[in-house]
Amino acid sequence: MKNIATIIFTLLIAISLRAQEPERVDTLQAAVKTESHRVEVALGKLQTSLEGIRVMISPLGEGDAIRWAQSLPGVTTGADGTTSMYVRGGGSGNNLFSLDGVPIYGYSHILGLTTVIPTEATESASLAKGGFDGGDNNFTAAHLRMTSRAPSDHRKTSVSLNTFLVSAGTEGPIGKKLSYVLSLRYSPLTLEYRAVRKFLPDLISGLNNFSTNVGDAYGKLRWQIGSRSFLDASFLGSIDSYGFDAPGQYQAAHEEMSWNNIVGMLRFRHYWENSRLELTASANRYGSSQQQDKVYRDVRNCLSLHSQLSEYTVAGQLQHTLPKGFALSEGVNLRYAQFAPGQVAEANNVTGTLLSTLWAQGEYSIEDRLKIKAVVRGHYYRNLMRDTQGRLDIDGSLLVKINFTDWLSLELTGDRMKQYYHTLEGMPVGWSLDMVVPSGKQVAPETALQGNTGLTAIVGNHTVSLGAFYKAMDGLIYYKYAQSLFSGALANWEDDVDFGKGTAYGAEFLYEYLGKDFYLRTAYTLSRTMRHDFAQTNNGQPFHARFDRTHVLNATAQWKGINATFILQSGNWENGAAETYPVKLPGKDWNAKYFSSVNNYRMPTVIRLDLGYQFAFKTGKVSHKVNLGICNVTNHFNPFMLFFDTEKEVWEEIAILPIMPNFSWRIEF
Repeated sequence: MKNIATIIFTLLIAISLRAQEPERVDTLQAAVKTESHRVEVALGKLQTSLEGIRVMISPLGEGDAIRWAQSLPGVTTGADGTTSMYVRGGGSGNNLFSLDGVPIYGYSHILGLTTVIPTEATESASLAKGGFDGGDNNFTAAHLRMTSRAPSDHRKTSVSLNTFLVSAGTEGPIGKKLSYVLSLRYSPLTLEYRAVRKFLPDLISGLNNFSTNVGDAYGKLRWQIGSRSFLDASFLGSIDSYGFDAPGQYQAAHEEMSWNNIVGMLRFRHYWENSRLELTASANRYGSSQQQDKVYRDVRNCLSLHSQLSEYTVAGQLQHTLPKGFALSEGVNLRYAQFAPGQVAEANNVTGTLLSTLWAQGEYSIEDRLKIKAVVRGHYYRNLMRDTQGRLDIDGSLLVKINFTDWLSLELTGDRMKQYYHTLEGMPVGWSLDMVVPSGKQVAPETALQGNTGLTAIVGNHTVSLGAFYKAMDGLIYYKYAQSLFSGALANWEDDVDFGKGTAYGAEFLYEYLGKDFYLRTAYTLSRTMRHDFAQTNNGQPFHARFDRTHVLNATAQWKGINATFILQSGNWENGAAETYPVKLPGKDWNAKYFSSVNNYRMPTVIRLDLGYQFAFKTGKVSHKVNLGICNVTNHFNPFMLFFDTEKEVWEEIAILPIMPNFSWRIEF
């Protein structure tokens, strides 16, 4: 564990510190102004444009959709600096991350520093926390939906370089009917490692034969069939692979870990005057593996763990605009999935599932006064290997928005959601131990029942929202061996999970100011999330959920290209304080330390200040956009986990985001 986390992130930090001091840009012809990226409060959603995403400060020099979502009320992060997200008391696996509605299961990239979806492919992002649409299903917390860009009608090419990725993108027409978007990104970490090893060998003295294969590719081809019809074919592929030798107490240890995504989609859309038809077929494969070859206490351990999820989906929906403010939508979603979690050695743990959903959605609106949305969903689910018959479930959503005046509105939402896939959470950074597993005879689906109410006032350049929520959860999974990196027990994961309930409640606050040269957004969440009725955990007593943070404050400001982000999050309870117990081994006795129970260690408060500067200029027909910044300016130590050092035989803390210079440079022509 120490090798995987500490050594690799030491390398990343060393690389970023080698960035040269940026030259002064006062004399450049900078096109600097505050971007109009106010968070749009749509019906039941918060959403933003591509520019609203890019201005978020991140270790890679520019933001992504999850960085933006993490700055909103009702959302808390996992480990500081990573892409894990916990929304209104749910777990990280209770969220749906999608691109054009197709789930992306392995969304973390570069050890959690960013996502696998390139910004070049993104048009906008929206975060729904309640009042969900009819097509939203198989999750219980939130839906972060990323929408891809439509190809441009003129040819355009871009090249980008940031702290850890080089990328290139192109788009444009092919004849009169076809157009395309293509994006490629690759991380030169291996080359950067060699440079750092040559010039700063002391920083990575414990790391040998480091090699990586990190990158992603996205492509979309659009066929404009007629004035009212088009067909999209898109593809997303990503890979993260890391391998290295690290010295051990007895001999060098070899470590490897990797995860990957392959997603393909076909989508047909046809428009009539008052209706729209959408048909989608998609294939989705997510895989991960971890391997370790080392000697511990004179015994050689060759450990390997593999997981895979393959999903095939066919979906269709019709939308109709009716007279007198009514609208109606209906749809169907059919999916077959094959799970192979915790494959150790020759273990066969393959399971197939069927999940079918029928849904209907009705809307009624009185212009500028009232909006009502009601959704009902019917699900049929069957685990083909563990269930003799399937199960039927009904859930739904309701949203009411009342505009009292042209500046003050009230929104009420209620949802009952079912989730048939579960995530066995492992390390806080969302590594491949976060396996996705299916419901079955021993494991019931998760259920969430939640309500939310909120007031929003928009007065001139000011927007203020204040709301409160309550959520009750059932069928939650607690995996007993979440801290284990490798374990043959994973092949029989159903025998090692505990089931229980959860409650979450809190208040959410959002303030925005959008002026000519100045933008400010402040989001604050006061909440409490508990787990209870877990018979085999904490002696059946209630305990704090993972990353339950009482206070979460995010503040973002921009003035003429200068950006600042301040983050304060209460320390969360961890299963970390170690206790000792005697261990009998052949020929020797020793005392080991272990996680004795839940919530027995309080992590410190997370405090982070990030600064950045954006500017743009042109050289001929070429446009340049540059982001310069520093993450964690105060160099505050925010540990994200405890781990057991098998050589020193002690528990230690590690953090992944000390002070880190970053940059990105985008060229478009």
